[in-house]
Amino acid sequence: MWFKLSQLILRNRFLILSILFLVTVTMGYFAATSLKLDNKYGNMLPKESPAQSKYLKFKEMFGEDGGTLVIAIKTDSLYTEENFKLWKQLGDDIAQVDGIESVLSEASLFTLENNTEAQKFEAHRIFTDTTYQEKSIQQIKEEIRNNPLYDDLLYTKDGHVSLMMIGVSEAFLANPKKSDVVVDVEKMAEELTPVFGKIHFAGLPHIRVIIAKRVMSEMYIFIGLAIAVTSLLLFIFFKSFRVVMFCNLVVFTAVIWSLGIIGMLGFKLSIMMALIPPLMIVIGIPNCIFLLTKFHREVSLHGNKTKALSRVIQKIGNATFLTNLTTALGFSTFIFTNSEKLIEFGIIASVNILLVFVLSITIIPIVFSLAKMPKNRHLSHLDRDFTKGLMTKLAHIVSSRRTKAYWVTAVIVALCVFGMTRIEATGNLTSDLPSDDPILLDVNFLQNSFGGAIPFEVMVDYKNEGRLLKTSTMKKIEEVQEVFAADTMFSKSLSYIDAIKVINMAYYGNNPSQYKIINNRDKRRLKTYMDSMNLSQNNNTNISLSELVDTSRTTLRIRMQVRDLGSYEIADKVDTIRRKIDNILNPDKAEYERLYAAYEAGDKAVLDTLILENSGIYNGVTANLSNGNDELQYAFDMNPEKIREYYDKVELKTALRSAIDEEYFGIDITGTSVVAAEGTQYLVKNLLTSLMIAIVIIAVLMSLLFRSWKMVVISLIPNFIPLLTTAGIMGFFQIPVKPSTILVFSIAFGISVDDTIHFLAKYRMELKSNHWDLKLCVMNALKETGVSMFYTSIVLFFGFSMFALSQFGGTQALGLLVSLTLLIAMTTNLVVLPSLLLTLEKRVSSKAFEEPYIQIYDEETDIDLDELEVDRTTAIDYDPSEELDKT
Repeated sequence: MWFKLSQLILRNRFLILSILFLVTVTMGYFAATSLKLDNKYGNMLPKESPAQSKYLKFKEMFGEDGGTLVIAIKTDSLYTEENFKLWKQLGDDIAQVDGIESVLSEASLFTLENNTEAQKFEAHRIFTDTTYQEKSIQQIKEEIRNNPLYDDLLYTKDGHVSLMMIGVSEAFLANPKKSDVVVDVEKMAEELTPVFGKIHFAGLPHIRVIIAKRVMSEMYIFIGLAIAVTSLLLFIFFKSFRVVMFCNLVVFTAVIWSLGIIGMLGFKLSIMMALIPPLMIVIGIPNCIFLLTKFHREVSLHGNKTKALSRVIQKIGNATFLTNLTTALGFSTFIFTNSEKLIEFGIIASVNILLVFVLSITIIPIVFSLAKMPKNRHLSHLDRDFTKGLMTKLAHIVSSRRTKAYWVTAVIVALCVFGMTRIEATGNLTSDLPSDDPILLDVNFLQNSFGGAIPFEVMVDYKNEGRLLKTSTMKKIEEVQEVFAADTMFSKSLSYIDAIKVINMAYYGNNPSQYKIINNRDKRRLKTYMDSMNLSQNNNTNISLSELVDTSRTTLRIRMQVRDLGSYEIADKVDTIRRKIDNILNPDKAEYERLYAAYEAGDKAVLDTLILENSGIYNGVTANLSNGNDELQYAFDMNPEKIREYYDKVELKTALRSAIDEEYFGIDITGTSVVAAEGTQYLVKNLLTSLMIAIVIIAVLMSLLFRSWKMVVISLIPNFIPLLTTAGIMGFFQIPVKPSTILVFSIAFGISVDDTIHFLAKYRMELKSNHWDLKLCVMNALKETGVSMFYTSIVLFFGFSMFALSQFGGTQALGLLVSLTLLIAMTTNLVVLPSLLLTLEKRVSSKAFEEPYIQIYDEETDIDLDELEVDRTTAIDYDPSEELDKT
């Protein structure tokens, strides 16, 4: 097969190059016209997960929780005539920007005034007269800051920090071409820096847009760095600008294809997806190195370029395909995570890694067939003193110092296993940002000033529309808000109760002492007022009631922000808060459930207590039993004792269970903070599963290659050691397990197995040609593949190391840990693997190992120029003088 493939490639060079050119132009078109940014930050959960379902339900009822851009200033001079006017003007200017839905600040507030004649409230702006003739600046300040609603909502208790909260349209945020509205607004705000000092920005719109821009800029930087680093290494290895140029042609084409496929499939560039183009360079260059090293070795043996290129395709093509396949399998396991973003990443990465093989196996032989023969200086790397000395040293360790190598390996593994026990799992929205990053500094500023910065939402299903304005319900919601007020991890909460308190205060002439829940007596007085303020409508009361109560679904919302905690801290906080809220909203739940359990166990005596002593449950049970039968319902209403007639009937159980459930307030806790925390935990679990899947798949592939379970075990050992070492280092250096760092293991494992395949493939071929002289076979395999393994590992090490220059901590950790893992993998494959083969000798070598299901490094087939049947004028070794001789 591979001989025929070599004929196909070398016979149709210009046709293949034309096809590749056309495909590249097409992919370039998609990359230029269809590529979009993904600035939706922090949500990695699959759609069908419970946490995601709750979040989608929340958004359907109340809209986005993260659409507010926050501008914060710290100043003692806001309330001066000139500065307050500037603050108002900024808000007014921002409100005129396309894509801005609302602006709320101290300079844009409304106050409710009681029109006793019309029995309704009228909303008026507190500050309208910029000449300060109607109200002095001091009067304005007192009117605003005497209102308890705004305390710790728009300004801190000490009055030094003030906020401007700007609602940004999700349609603009989700559109990369329109999301610059956030940048434009921030530039407008920064013009007031000379007046108010440092301007702080927070909120998810700020994080989403700024990070998306960084992702795009970093991708281009990493592409440039990858090309620069690999080009330098290639020139050092091969001493040839031609090699550098042709290898860059392969990977540059791969970059265009990868971006084109992302755009063509409608995927978006996220932090992870932006790693793929530079990864194509880092992974593609080792392909070129293996091919070129074999090409140069063949040229040095017999000096026939055509024969050398044919053998490159035959003997290296299969092995390179399998190594690319294993790398692709390592990435493809992300598809099993059920996370949309990781599935897309796995698809794009695995497909493009296989396409890199196609590009390298076609472009390298073709362009070198058209180029001049390599000169002696280009072949000198084969016998370079350093590499020869390194291989000789490794051969000495393998043959004579194996026991010491085993002991050193065992000690390292033992230490790393201990280090693994110290690993912690975490992950929060800003965990990938360095401590001095402006985004993180501003988030911390907001958290320290107001208690939280990441949206945290509680939805309460009050089941019955009549419950909403009941005094008992309002007091329970107020008590829930007090729980959050007592917890320093949260900002001030906001619910419809705050709107009710504002209304009550307005009824009493905006007296701050009346900022409290409406009592039953005033409810009757305020009925006309309340009817004019339909809860389903927006009102100029600074609080949009429609954003706090979904009357169509009898669901209310308590909104606030939480500190940017780790995922497991958030999970613990959610569990604690849920228990506290449940105890407040459903204080009788435990007793109801105890009685119901006793009833289910056959104790019908508890039904009197459960039904007759609880009017709500009684009404629910009778309504369920009546099921629209007015006559039966009337009988229940007139004679409560009638319910006992149903104690022995089957339908009572269903009716009772439903009635009890209707008594409970439903509680859902969600928001960006919760979804991000759940997503981190979900990914850690699923990525560990995907790693195990990768190991199993690659083990199966190795068994097909070598038909020996012993060889499979031996081949996996040198690839497990680097993973254990990396895990140990993460534990010792307190690098947490999170989505960005857990990726390291699957990626590194898929790549490191490549060296194992190359070594064992060459070892098996040596067994055939050296009549099972195991020591000679191991040494020959080490010397021939060792140089290529060393070169490719160095390229991979420096290639992945460049990600350490990223602004994102996750990308930095990914680059450093993968680099380290691959460097250790090179060492174990060059020392531990051959040592194990020699130690175990014939125990692992068998006839099955000699004759596998899949052949790699086949017996060579020399190519005959006549068999190619190419046009002599385009033949590789064409000499025009031959045509003259014939004439």
